Amino acid sequence: MPSYREIVYGLYGAWRLARRDAGAMSYFERTPAGFWKSFFAALIVAPGFAIILNYELAQFELEAGALRLILVEAVAYLLGWVAFPVVAHQICEAIGKREAFIGYIVAFNWAQVIQMAVLLLSFGLIASGILPGGSGTLLYWIVLFVILFYQWFVTRTALAVTAAGAVGFVVLDVVIKLIIDMITLGMLR
Repeated sequence: MPSYREIVYGLYGAWRLARRDAGAMSYFERTPAGFWKSFFAALIVAPGFAIILNYELAQFELEAGALRLILVEAVAYLLGWVAFPVVAHQICEAIGKREAFIGYIVAFNWAQVIQMAVLLLSFGLIASGILPGGSGTLLYWIVLFVILFYQWFVTRTALAVTAAGAVGFVVLDVVIKLIIDMITLGMLR
């Protein structure tokens, strides 16, 4: 488990990356221990994930009971945090970015906290109904674009890959998440 100082540094580094500061990588513990500690971000993000998930699942007719819902979503949540790093590791090995992989996942994990904060803020605005007309949909797409751009910047900065290479990593992450979501939803219907 990371210390309070390590959490603050991880979050501050993620915030600096959100401000497009490539020097933010110096705030992350880019060691094997820092790699494992960065998964603590999953605990920080979990409450926000549960709030958004509750709202999203209310849009579907589900046959699953509460216990099955909790178990399936918990496994899917954990899988969502593990699947991308496993696949990204293989790709980093193949493209000669083995040394940068640990720092990339550390930055990527802490960046998830910033992304969740942005999602919760926009979700609150959309769910409250205070936005006029179709501006909730517009806000959703703007936030999605901003988050994808942020992931792209984190990837490009941490791995020192080309713009197209960073797009590939972001698309891979999105595809993995979509597959997990589709399977999870299928198990709950």
